[in-house]
Amino acid sequence: MIPQEYLVMYLGANTIGLGFLALAFWRPRFVRWLWVGIFVWAASVNTLTAASEPWVYLAYGGLTPSQLYRDFIEGWFSGHIEPMVLSIAAGQLMIALLLSRTASARRLGVFGATVFLLAIAPLGVGSGFPFSLIAIASLLVMERGMSRALRAHASPAAPFIPNPDVQDEQRILVAAPVDLVFFQATRIDLQSLPLVRAIFWLRGRILGDRPVTRPPLGVVADTMVLGWGLLGHTPGRTLVMGAVTRPWERDVTFRAVEPERFAAFAEPGYVKIAWTLEAEPAGPLLTRFRTETRVQATDAVSRRRFGWYWLVFGLGIRFIRWNMLHALRREAERRHRDYVVSGFSRTADQHASPAKSG
Repeated sequence: MIPQEYLVMYLGANTIGLGFLALAFWRPRFVRWLWVGIFVWAASVNTLTAASEPWVYLAYGGLTPSQLYRDFIEGWFSGHIEPMVLSIAAGQLMIALLLSRTASARRLGVFGATVFLLAIAPLGVGSGFPFSLIAIASLLVMERGMSRALRAHASPAAPFIPNPDVQDEQRILVAAPVDLVFFQATRIDLQSLPLVRAIFWLRGRILGDRPVTRPPLGVVADTMVLGWGLLGHTPGRTLVMGAVTRPWERDVTFRAVEPERFAAFAEPGYVKIAWTLEAEPAGPLLTRFRTETRVQATDAVSRRRFGWYWLVFGLGIRFIRWNMLHALRREAERRHRDYVVSGFSRTADQHASPAKSG
């Protein structure tokens, strides 16, 4: 029997879980970010509650059907609520960070989330059971979908970094012709996007960068001015940029390496980074756009330093790409609409001209 005061929350949690499960079959990447948000939210709520109203957690003892869990909550847990809940919150935050990363780290996040969700299942109504089992199913479907999509795609960056330490990709569908989308992607101005400017500003404050003002040239030209080099290019379809760098340093600099030397570059103290812009037709007026970043360290020390850097800034970097893709879609679709409207106007004028002259 579900207590009346918990009924709405119980039904809401299971409805959300079923929604996540259904969406995972269709948009696994989107579900991944939903779960990142859920675990960040849960960590925040538990931290604030443990600090202000720790006694509320004792209510779970009366909700669980498990005598073992009830004895634990009313016994040892009742005297150690704050450290226990804060430890859980830290674990939830770590799960969110791992889910936001790629490949093996993301899979570790799925494993951690599964263990956590199984651990709270015996709380019964307190955990919205069977919400935890539905949530685990959505995470597994999500991971399967993301892994399958990554294996199916032949990345143009793979010849330059075949075995990356970090690999991240995002994609989007754009209702515009492929040539227009690719052209706009090379010219998008990241500094014009408020969220991107805020993330760059925050990174600079944390690392102590000196502010530098540059004229907006578009993402490709901007990065080439900073020192990135062109590794590969298929006109109108793909572009691969690369550099070696130490991103954890103040006032980071980038160094281009010739395409034929990039894969073999092994000078200690650096990471190699390659990123792509990729556009392919998904229909007559529909484009599938993708961007991927691959990172590989040249030695163990650099791998460790970059690991800490990515842990702190990786989520912000992904938000930059997400913001870029949605800005690209807005601009490309706007330009396509303007072109279609102007074409209709010219056609109407041409048809009207003979009538006027007659």
